[in-house]
Amino acid sequence: MNQQIVNRNRNTIRAYLERRQLYPFQLRDVASEDLGAVVVIPCFDEPDICGTLDSLKDCRFPGCSVAILVVVNASEHAPAEALAANRASIRAIRDWCGRRRPAWLSCHVIEHQSMPERHAGVGLARKLGLDEGAGCLASNADGDGVLISLDADCRVDAAYLETLVAHFREHPECPGVSIDFEHPVDLEGDDPVHLAVAEYELHLRYYVAGLRYAGFPYAFHTVGSAMACRAVAYARQGGMNRRQGGEDFYFIQKLVASGGYRSVTATTVYPGVRRSSRVPFGTGPAVARALAGGGGQLTYAPEIFADLAVFCAGVPDLQSGSRPVTGRQYSPALEAYLDGTDFQQAIREIRNNVASPAAFHKRLFRWFNAFRFLKFAQFASGSFYPKPPVVDAAYRLMQQICVTGSGAVPAAGSNMPALLRWYRSGERLKLSHCQGSGSNRPAAFEFANNKVQRKSE
Repeated sequence: MNQQIVNRNRNTIRAYLERRQLYPFQLRDVASEDLGAVVVIPCFDEPDICGTLDSLKDCRFPGCSVAILVVVNASEHAPAEALAANRASIRAIRDWCGRRRPAWLSCHVIEHQSMPERHAGVGLARKLGLDEGAGCLASNADGDGVLISLDADCRVDAAYLETLVAHFREHPECPGVSIDFEHPVDLEGDDPVHLAVAEYELHLRYYVAGLRYAGFPYAFHTVGSAMACRAVAYARQGGMNRRQGGEDFYFIQKLVASGGYRSVTATTVYPGVRRSSRVPFGTGPAVARALAGGGGQLTYAPEIFADLAVFCAGVPDLQSGSRPVTGRQYSPALEAYLDGTDFQQAIREIRNNVASPAAFHKRLFRWFNAFRFLKFAQFASGSFYPKPPVVDAAYRLMQQICVTGSGAVPAAGSNMPALLRWYRSGERLKLSHCQGSGSNRPAAFEFANNKVQRKSE
């Protein structure tokens, strides 16, 4: 690599660390000329961290050295039993490091067991590990490399490291990726934990499929245990935040907005199947609600994605001025939401400061980004489109996708296991509805009385 680029990468990472590093780094002699990837694993009160390490050990050689950083963390007021579990994890990790493993794979413990109560949590732990990993990668031959985010209850397939390292080598413009994931649940059994996790995964896949089908540019999974990025891109976007939940969502949105973000479906992460209350939302809380009698998983109504599709399809007219900013151009739900924002002012300002349709599109979706759409979905769910059961919503969206794509609706499509398998396969096969391309948007669609109807063009 050109030395000027290497120096620029190193300077970008080091400048970020000078501004944002919170604690002194604990590791020495981790960096090497051929270090190409760092896997960061937050660990708090985890019973089987070595299972995750074994999964990484069994990966194929990715063509470079890989370092695993396990961030054993706790708040300053953590209960004694959690601290005892952390000590057991540290002993287990160090024992694991002494066992036979590939020469190209190293493992290191980072301890942060008295984090301030206000900030303690997975977000801060992930940030501390990723920051230290970025510092290690700034000293390798390229002054860059891959930061991989994983969780302590996950397993990965044998192609995991090889696929991720190769992807970033083959796509130098790509700042980061969302990685395919699949909860290892028994879809044919009756275990309530497995069923609750499966419904939650269906909710996640349905949500992203709706975004992609509507042509929304932020249509990516935001799962902290299934993402990776370049160290230099990590630094350019200001690093990970310290949120106690949702840190992955906000960080990935910044990477997506920078351009070139991708989905990787050639390898898979298998998150743990369990109940948990460590974060305010996600798989664990969803399982806990279901087991506490909260009912099945609800999700956003398909009409919300129909509204988004109309918005996305109308972007060229907004740019040209043929679609007025004021007036009833959208559904009552979207109009009511936009009326409560600075939409009109934002459109006028963007029009006055861009010189091309592409620039308008980019600026507009920096304003109407994934967080703003999520706020619209929450707003519309409260007043216009009540949340339906995820099985019903996913089946209705699947019907629309199949009709638009001239495909047949699967006969068992209304069955939750069949639906989850269908959405999983759709993402992996990169079917048209799962590609999420603003230049390949479907015609606007609407849902009425549980039947899909095409809007007149």
